[in-house]
Amino acid sequence: MKKYISVKLQIGNNRPPSDAAVIERSWSLMNESMRAIDLQIRRLRSSEPEDAEFVFRWWVDLQFLIVALRRLRRATELAARVTTAKSVFTDAIAQFDRDLPMLAKMRNVGEHIDDYAVDSKNRRHKDVERFSLQVGSFDGTTYKWLGEDLNIDEAQSVAIRLWEAVRSVVKNLPKDSKN
Repeated sequence: MKKYISVKLQIGNNRPPSDAAVIERSWSLMNESMRAIDLQIRRLRSSEPEDAEFVFRWWVDLQFLIVALRRLRRATELAARVTTAKSVFTDAIAQFDRDLPMLAKMRNVGEHIDDYAVDSKNRRHKDVERFSLQVGSFDGTTYKWLGEDLNIDEAQSVAIRLWEAVRSVVKNLPKDSKN
């Protein structure tokens, strides 16, 4: 496998990917994200060996869950670049955003923690101050942070619906050998 990857990288490919290849790549990234979402939710519901030493493991797992959910959304945006399926994907993304409106704020703060830690003027959410960065709670289902609530069961259901919207297109794709 390593040899194939190395050869493929050396040869290069100047052709843009076909629509089918873009959707297939999106689908692959979405499947990876769904596995990450499932993994984080499982970890949030279990005891892990490091819990005795790292009492805030749940906090880290929630941050990774947020990243996985946003990555799922980004992978769907990739599929939405394909004109023939754009409306299906943009509608699914819009529904995802309506169902999880807190996700963008949580992701932005988590990913740009350096700006928020010093109350930078560059931060998108001016209402979030440095004192609120590591203040939150988790009751096993709902994560409360930044004045927002993220129910992990609802988030998983919303993620599945987005995944299913893309699957409905993927399963009807013709096989394309010119990726």
